[in-house]
Amino acid sequence: MLSALKNIFAELSGGEAATAALSEEHKLRMAVAQLLHEMMRVDSKQDTQETQTAIEALVRMFGLPHPEAKALLEEAGSQQMTSYFDPASTIKRLLSLDQRCILVENLWRVAFADAELDVYEDQFVRKIADLLYVPNTQCMLARQRAKIP
Repeated sequence: MLSALKNIFAELSGGEAATAALSEEHKLRMAVAQLLHEMMRVDSKQDTQETQTAIEALVRMFGLPHPEAKALLEEAGSQQMTSYFDPASTIKRLLSLDQRCILVENLWRVAFADAELDVYEDQFVRKIADLLYVPNTQCMLARQRAKIP
């Protein structure tokens, strides 16, 4: 009887752990998508090239199929962000420094997608890199990698 109860609790806790892991993964994807969407919006003009670049970033970072990445970006755009702190803290908690550098590089790619770097775009990427604890040297190296076609 006691072992049956232990088995039931083990199954329940294993299921909860799997659900929690999926929830964390979704939070991470949403946080990244929110920052990418904000990157597209920050210069007050969105074009299809920026949107395409943001979708490609989600595909590369998470291995998502293109339609799923597009839906995630649209969902992120429909949510109102009041602060960059929540997505940044989620990303800092769940991504390594190398992965955060890749995210910063993808933000630069979106900024350069329309072939014009706006001062607000530059400021936004630097601010996010700072919130993600990406060193300035790494941020500038990511900028150079993103700038080179």
